[in-house]
Amino acid sequence: MESAYEVAVDAPLATTLTYSQPTGRIDPLPVGCCVRVPLGRRTAVGYVLGPAVTGESRFVLKPIAEVLREVPVFPEELLPFYRWIARYYHHPLGEVLRTALPLIPTSRRKSQLSAKMRLMLAPAPSLLALLESTDDAEELIATLQARASLALKKSEARILRLFLDEYVGANRQAIPRSQLNRLSPGAAARINRLLALEILQESQERVFRDPFGEPPPFYPQPQQLTTEQAQVLGQLLPAIDAAAFAPFLLFGVTGCGKTEVYLQVVARVMELGKTALVLVPEIALASQLEAHFYSRFGERLAVLHSGLSDGERFDQWQRVLEGTAQVVLGARSAVFAPLRRLGMVIVDEEHEPAYKQEDGLRYNGRDLAVLRGQMAGCPVLLGSATPSVISYHHCMEKKYQLLTMRHRVASQPLPQVEIVDLAQTQRSRPDLAFSDQLINGLSDNLELGQQSLLFVNRRGFSSSMLCRDCGTIIQCQHCQVSLTLHRSRNTLLCHYCGYSRHPQALCGSCGSKRVTGVGIGSERIEEEVGQLFPQARIARLDSDTTTNRKHYLAVLKAVRDGEVDILIGTQMIAKGLHFPGITLVGVVWADSGLAMPDYKAAERTFSLLSQVTGRAGRGEIPGRVIIQTYQPHHYAIGLAQQHDYEAFVARELATRAPLAYPPFSRLVNIRFAGIDEQQVRSGAEQVAAFLRGHPWANRITLLGPTPAPLVKIKDKTRWQLLLKSAQPAALHALCAEVLERKKQLCAAAVSLH
Repeated sequence: MESAYEVAVDAPLATTLTYSQPTGRIDPLPVGCCVRVPLGRRTAVGYVLGPAVTGESRFVLKPIAEVLREVPVFPEELLPFYRWIARYYHHPLGEVLRTALPLIPTSRRKSQLSAKMRLMLAPAPSLLALLESTDDAEELIATLQARASLALKKSEARILRLFLDEYVGANRQAIPRSQLNRLSPGAAARINRLLALEILQESQERVFRDPFGEPPPFYPQPQQLTTEQAQVLGQLLPAIDAAAFAPFLLFGVTGCGKTEVYLQVVARVMELGKTALVLVPEIALASQLEAHFYSRFGERLAVLHSGLSDGERFDQWQRVLEGTAQVVLGARSAVFAPLRRLGMVIVDEEHEPAYKQEDGLRYNGRDLAVLRGQMAGCPVLLGSATPSVISYHHCMEKKYQLLTMRHRVASQPLPQVEIVDLAQTQRSRPDLAFSDQLINGLSDNLELGQQSLLFVNRRGFSSSMLCRDCGTIIQCQHCQVSLTLHRSRNTLLCHYCGYSRHPQALCGSCGSKRVTGVGIGSERIEEEVGQLFPQARIARLDSDTTTNRKHYLAVLKAVRDGEVDILIGTQMIAKGLHFPGITLVGVVWADSGLAMPDYKAAERTFSLLSQVTGRAGRGEIPGRVIIQTYQPHHYAIGLAQQHDYEAFVARELATRAPLAYPPFSRLVNIRFAGIDEQQVRSGAEQVAAFLRGHPWANRITLLGPTPAPLVKIKDKTRWQLLLKSAQPAALHALCAEVLERKKQLCAAAVSLH
């Protein structure tokens, strides 16, 4: 019988497909190889999952059209992990694999003189002598015509001349085509002509792209562990040796030395000949930890995050797949890393919402990390100074084992936190975003030669633009959100779709020219600090200034070396950074997240304030924090001031329990999106009616349908339904029915998360 294969196709298909052996092929295809298959009137990329059970069928199987990469791109033992993800998140398996796997780049093409040309030029004493005797394109044309009877255009001769210069400089080695293309505009077409004339020839080779660039700074291993570090390791190391699934939550205050615990744990895993996976929520933290892990493990470390180019990510993936790298450090997508013999999974800052993917496959990287540890039979360590309420509740329910570190390294005290009520405080500079307390604190720090950090949770100059005549907020044409003023670029920008317009445009409602910026952003804070302290050395870190990793690392180095007096930034500076010279932290406006329509709003505010507070006083000098707020009596702000995490968790659990919010239930958000607003609303109402009439309706609580908090994004209107239940099986069954019947129920696009 002809071989048949189960293939997961990169397409929105609920099931995998079956194809026969490629025409003319005898050898079986390995699990994990990448293929191209016919799909309707087109072809699509797919991944071989193994032999298919066909039985008798009246259908004739179509053969696999092409094997794109025969070497597997994932190990077979990870296939159950991918299948579980597809089932749990109700997402096509082929698209799960597309999310998990790197793009397969083409090999780099290099050009060199053809064998034919080398023979023709052989009478010359040397190629270098030929170049030295030929000063311009005209003479080169004449030489080639005399020796090779070739008629070259002047532009082609110039490209050849540039090539020969590079060729000699490279000691007659092949030259990357990309390098030749950079030498002259239009070089690509000329190179193709020289290839056709057999003057040049091309070869392909695999090239490793190093994502580290210059070696990161070296961090030596401490001579002695703290008492708490030793106690925590005393519980973790036996679990690693036992090689069994065991979830731990490490609750450690900021500056307590969690990173050294991670390094010690990974070192033990590697002594046992196993591998380790370390996740961080953002690229910024990955870059910060790279130096520590590279200092300890060198070339055995691989990094995986979206800051890498496609080629760099593929190379790192291959190093892991081949076993060259045994430690993977990366953001949420690194949870898919093809590690074999997994001995430990670590999730740093496990509370961070950045672990949740918000489009496509809407997975939670932290939760999948726990699953990987469970499937691999190894311990999982979740770490945070402000663990998520759900994770801490798991400890209370004995699902996780709680580890605590309550003291900073070298017994440094936690910073003193002062709250400034912006509604009651008189300010000498009401035109600025700073209270007198914060201005005086910054001034004192500058006089003492100490560093300060200012945190603002929005980028740009003004968070919105207001018409002073009619009160209209200037919104994006494609999204129902306000445009943000970016003064350095002289533009109004939508942070959701990228739409921009000139800041001096008229009000769209009344035509007034009196449009002005309101609200604050990191760019405005930078300008105001410059006005107050023109002598200060100021740096800003946000997604506008850190367009590439090198610049981000350069700013961090400048702060670490004491070359920055005041660092201004958004969430990327609020956590994970260790700068002993920073003694003052100012939170410009603490209230920005409290008004969000989200049951986690208070939790996120508390975590963010606690994390940014922890940047102060990590050296020999005690730290000070000033939090500016209009809601000084909110429990999230008050308990962050007191560094009282346990009291905050108790308050949150007491608030959520009567409303049956997690951890007392599971939630599913069903979102509807489309261009036609009426169709979207109608679809949401029809699905809601179907669910309310379902026999299992008494097992769930249905909220909505209502417009989504951001009702319009990229020209699409969005509505949503929220399903709440303490019975996960009922939620999964209902979601499966909705997806199966969505074409009959509504015309809008439907997604679950």
